[in-house]
Amino acid sequence: MFQCPITPSRIKEVAQKFVKILLKPKNTELVAPRDTNLLQFLQSKDIPVGNACGGMGLCASCKVSVLKNEKNISRPNDQEMGLKDRNHLQKNERISCQCRVLGDIEITTNYW
Repeated sequence: MFQCPITPSRIKEVAQKFVKILLKPKNTELVAPRDTNLLQFLQSKDIPVGNACGGMGLCASCKVSVLKNEKNISRPNDQEMGLKDRNHLQKNERISCQCRVLGDIEITTNYW
């Protein structure tokens, strides 16, 4: 008799390696590897996001608004902090090319 090698603990272990990204207002849910760069992941799924500087952290055109679970995105690095200051971004606005997704999030931008 064949026994399935996938145990509940293995399912939980695998699930912890992925996060959900909910795009509002479209209600599109994406599953991404944990610790993925937000801009690169969105681009890989053909989701339109500005990136005039090619994701180098120079222009802030890839900003997104985090609607839920901002704690699930990496802390702003020095590059992002400089862009946020120069562009007068709101607290919940993040530069997607500088962010890593650490848990489930809900985001929006004026591109959708």
